[in-house]
Amino acid sequence: MTRTFAALLATAAFAAPAFAETAVGLTGDRTLVMIDPATAAVTGTVEVQGVTRLHGIDYRPGTMTLIGVTDEQAIVTIDPATGATTALSTMNTKMDIAEGATVIVDVNPAADRLRFMSGSTNHRVNMDTGEVTVDGALNWDGADANATAALNVGATAYSNSYGKPEKTAMYNIDTGLSALLQQTAPNDGTNASIGQLGATVEGPVAFDIATSADGTNTAWLVANGGLHTVDLATGAVTGTWELKGSADPIRDLTVLPAM
Repeated sequence: MTRTFAALLATAAFAAPAFAETAVGLTGDRTLVMIDPATAAVTGTVEVQGVTRLHGIDYRPGTMTLIGVTDEQAIVTIDPATGATTALSTMNTKMDIAEGATVIVDVNPAADRLRFMSGSTNHRVNMDTGEVTVDGALNWDGADANATAALNVGATAYSNSYGKPEKTAMYNIDTGLSALLQQTAPNDGTNASIGQLGATVEGPVAFDIATSADGTNTAWLVANGGLHTVDLATGAVTGTWELKGSADPIRDLTVLPAM
């Protein structure tokens, strides 16, 4: 039987695995919350300056910077200590985004390109120039067991997000199915199921894969008031801890490597 995340939290451990990195969550219109994954606790907040609202944030390994996409579809770098922003570019092809729709902002570390998605729309962006490539709409692999189900991508993360890796893999959280997917052909938009999370997702989710210097990938999910780890091979939630210190839902997440 699929459980709720509330049930998982009720039996959660008191401490998350030891982890040297800092997670950064996005709440409200432009508030960053610093999270210690070792304690699942918010350690500070920063208001991002010079923007009205951010669609999302991500760490850009190629330049070792935190980037954000504004509601005007401009790309900025963000100083996580002060919230100060520096303009990089503005997208030359704007995406139509439905009111209240989830927007995906995630950096492909191998290609150093931004994956920008909402609904079934799938864009690839040169962050330095703003040039947009309109890729194939999000779809199911025709042979997938869920091929007849609606596709609801609510969060995305790439593996091997450290330095400039030779290869990476793109993973999505499907909020309708409460499942982990792999976008097996990112530019074609093709998705294949990996497995159920093991608990029902409700409300916004945030997802990122932290990669250490030795190449170890750790998948982190924020959902339903908790911080969770996810097995990328099976899709199952492997650990759950109450997220302490955040009053507002976290709608995006990125993990900054230890410096």
